[in-house]
Amino acid sequence: MAKKYQVFISSTFDDLKEHRDAVVKAVLQLGHLPVGMEMFNAGDQTQWETIRSYIDSSDYYLVVLAHRYGSIDPGSGLSYTEQEYDYAGEQGIPRLGFVIDKNAQWPASQVEAKAKKKLDAFKSKVGKARVIKFWDTTDKLAYHISLSLSNEIAINPRTGWVRATEAASPQVAEELARLIKENKKFQAQIAESQLNSKIDVLKKVISETYITSDKDHAVKVNLYEVFMAVSSLQPDASKGGISNEIDKNKGRDDNFYNAIENALKELVRLGLTTTETMSSNQPGLSQWKEIFAYDVWKLTEKGSELYTLIRYSHLK
Repeated sequence: MAKKYQVFISSTFDDLKEHRDAVVKAVLQLGHLPVGMEMFNAGDQTQWETIRSYIDSSDYYLVVLAHRYGSIDPGSGLSYTEQEYDYAGEQGIPRLGFVIDKNAQWPASQVEAKAKKKLDAFKSKVGKARVIKFWDTTDKLAYHISLSLSNEIAINPRTGWVRATEAASPQVAEELARLIKENKKFQAQIAESQLNSKIDVLKKVISETYITSDKDHAVKVNLYEVFMAVSSLQPDASKGGISNEIDKNKGRDDNFYNAIENALKELVRLGLTTTETMSSNQPGLSQWKEIFAYDVWKLTEKGSELYTLIRYSHLK
């Protein structure tokens, strides 16, 4: 069952309007549900109560920081953005931080010198998060959002939402229908010629490469198919699982497994994957550690970037 995740986007507003739009589009491109304070009215609740209710229902939390600290809550003395960040952490919601690079060009009119000390302290706090990326352009911010959120979802999946056809709530169906409409609108607005060019270059090496078995070159496998099988089985892709992904119907022999093994070695050589030996931690099996050991293949940063770009192309 495919899941959609609700992603809360937090930042100051006036100075980052263009950047928030890019973040919203990036989240929608991944097929998930972005929410933020500009997307709804406070209603009868106070602003902070409304913010908390939306953070509570979110699966992931993104914060984007530039050179403004933002509106300060008189009660706590903290900006609403920092309060949101702290509250998400208290609720155990995974937090991903995206901070402007100190050398990035930025309009002087959008620099808040008065609250610089508080802003620097907040940036330092965000810098200690498990996921932190630095950006200097809107495009680079959107790229980091897509890659980091995809990786976080892969290693730390949350409750999420199911499709409207599989959910009992009519409210969920209405919300998903609205988001699908917005997604199509944003996709029509995004120029993807440069992205397509980059994908083509990165894919060319592996999509046109076939790896054969050692014995008489009896069996050959496509390197691109092996890469996609490894990617789909993250975080831990075993050789048996990879073989099943590539060929679920045909019979296999030693030549088939040998060709898979050779392809996996080639992916490591290209810097797209790395291998790691796992062993059983079950009580009483320590003396059989070597027998119960097995290898898994993991995507490198380079491999993760390629997989994210390929997924982008499939969303068009």
